Amino acid sequence: MQWEAVRASAQWAAYGDALGFITELTDSAGVRRRIGQDEVTTTVPWKRRVGGRYGRDMPLPAGAYSDDTQLRLATSRAIRGDGEFDAEAFAKIEVVAWQAYALGAGRGTKAAATGLMRVEAKWSQNIFATKAARYVDIGGNGAAMRIQPHVWSARDLTDWDNITRDVVRNAVSTHGHPRGILGAVLHAVLLAHALDSNEIPGPKQWRPAVDWLEQVSDVIAKDDELAYLWLPTWTNAAGTDFQSAALTVADECRTAFQAVDSATPLTSETYAALVQRLGGFDGATRGSGTVTTVLAAVLAHAHASSPEAALLLAANTLGSDTDTIATMTGALLGAVTAAPPPGAVQDADVIDSEARRMWDISRGRQAATFAYPDLLRWSPPKATLDLVGHTPMGPALAGLGPLTPKDAPVASNQATYVWGTLPFGQSVLVRARPDLRPLDENLLPGEVRPPRSRQAADVPKEQQLLFEAPVQAAVSADQRPVLAGTAAGAVNERAHRQAPPSIEEIVQELARNGFTPDQVGRALLHQIRGGRYGVERAAAFAGLLARAYHSEQERPRGN
Repeated sequence: MQWEAVRASAQWAAYGDALGFITELTDSAGVRRRIGQDEVTTTVPWKRRVGGRYGRDMPLPAGAYSDDTQLRLATSRAIRGDGEFDAEAFAKIEVVAWQAYALGAGRGTKAAATGLMRVEAKWSQNIFATKAARYVDIGGNGAAMRIQPHVWSARDLTDWDNITRDVVRNAVSTHGHPRGILGAVLHAVLLAHALDSNEIPGPKQWRPAVDWLEQVSDVIAKDDELAYLWLPTWTNAAGTDFQSAALTVADECRTAFQAVDSATPLTSETYAALVQRLGGFDGATRGSGTVTTVLAAVLAHAHASSPEAALLLAANTLGSDTDTIATMTGALLGAVTAAPPPGAVQDADVIDSEARRMWDISRGRQAATFAYPDLLRWSPPKATLDLVGHTPMGPALAGLGPLTPKDAPVASNQATYVWGTLPFGQSVLVRARPDLRPLDENLLPGEVRPPRSRQAADVPKEQQLLFEAPVQAAVSADQRPVLAGTAAGAVNERAHRQAPPSIEEIVQELARNGFTPDQVGRALLHQIRGGRYGVERAAAFAGLLARAYHSEQERPRGN
């Protein structure tokens, strides 16, 4: 394995992610709205809606990447200089902090990240069941898309046992269905083959890689934490044994690969037909950890000499999981490609730096270790909006350190979005409160903690309100009559909790009151008077109000 191969694998993976991110979860009309043309041909600046249905369209730079590359970089940071994967730091710090800057995140991984905020949750004990998701049902590709650093840093690419152990430790912190776990393992061993042999694995290599999935239970049995902490809890929650489930998933992968006709050229039509056959357009199976891994392997093999064509085919097959298929294909193709990607990649220097660190680790050379906060003192805020807070040094992101804003804040519902840079150079679009709250110094990496002589109370007011933005909706005592009736009660209740109502809550209350003109007028005036961002605040409020009003008018009425 050469340094250039690791670097190219990382860069092409990020490039594929950036291409597919543009077309993710949209149709041809949506692509035209985002980039002004019918299909993606390279990375370009574009806009994406953040903050949900009533959110705002945020500008993204050319090469902006999604959660795939974000969590891949998080995985890389969690690999220590000695090559050991710090599963607890990854799960309890990286994945939790990621919620403040996630772009394009899947529901399963987000639910798991929320679970990891619980004090009792550990990387091996994140078993949860909510109305939104159950841990043992999360089988998407959120693990497979991020585990490449375990291969890049491997000292022996033929030692599938060690690679698999770390991949499983990584995967089970968020994914509990065998498809999510074993899809990650399958992608890892295929990537290990590509880096070891300098060739893209084909049908002859697919078979032993799938057969290996039946041995994962043995790898788990040899790891004390997996065998004695994770596995019994998983077995109880899943109601089956892992070995039986692994055999079923391995058979599914064999069947999927058998559906591939290697003699047929992989055109846009034949690739779309394969995606359809494997369930890649079906909402229930589109993001499956195994389906995505198989499609990436097939694409890479069919276009081994043309990585750009492979990634564009993945990104322009609308309705499939465009970004993740493209990013996993890019990781495989980059391993045998000397040339860099043809388009811009955001944070290319950061990606290079981490790739170099992985390479150094694989060679047994001295490498740095990220200075995470002390896990014994780690107690993240209960609200994800408070993962970004103010410190004596300015704003910071819990777990990762000081945050340097790059642009003006943008309002979206009850949050503010700001592009910023972390100390190691990574760009993040953070979601935070307009008025930042103090961030406990125990949530900062040890090397950047402020001197104990400076207390939170010493932070200048302008730093505390760095992210003050149009959505801030503080309601003082003399302004509470803006919302009459039950609205005033809602405001008083929130004031008791020392949390102002969001614009969305105000609009909901106005809707319940039938959009009374005088209440609407007073509420709008309150937004206009909201300081330096009054115009933007009023515009955001008016847009949300109009949507709610028309939605209410279109609602069917009973007899």
